[in-house]
Amino acid sequence: EGRVEVYYNGDWGTVCDDGWTDLAAQVVCRQLGFSGPAVLASEGDYAAGQGFILLDDVACVGTELSLLDCPHSSWGQHDCSHAEDLGVRCSPESNTVMDGSLGPPLRLVDGESTKEGRVEVLLNGQWGSVCDDDWTDRDAAVVCRQLGFR
Repeated sequence: EGRVEVYYNGDWGTVCDDGWTDLAAQVVCRQLGFSGPAVLASEGDYAAGQGFILLDDVACVGTELSLLDCPHSSWGQHDCSHAEDLGVRCSPESNTVMDGSLGPPLRLVDGESTKEGRVEVLLNGQWGSVCDDDWTDRDAAVVCRQLGFR
């Protein structure tokens, strides 16, 4: 977890948090090698950066492999101060699947171990519970496979 910085033309600089969502945070965390859930930090959670503010108006949808694959304003063009530096919290949770090719990200929460719990899905940047109406063992088996269990 921490303030997000990017390297461009020999300089490190911060990223403005304008328009960011948890889906965009997911891109940053995935690029850093984390597979668990990602969330934006609140403004002021981390020390303000110094020097350049390199990116603003970054518009990730969550499926990009790199922050630089997301549309953004021109390098160095911004309307921000360092009070708006982007921060993210990444999680390496193994009970979460973030591979978009399998559908929306899933996780298990509130279980006694990482292998049990209530099923949640990440949709539009928010985690929510899956309703159990008409839920069968077959549905549970699909979730378990998607989470890497056999």
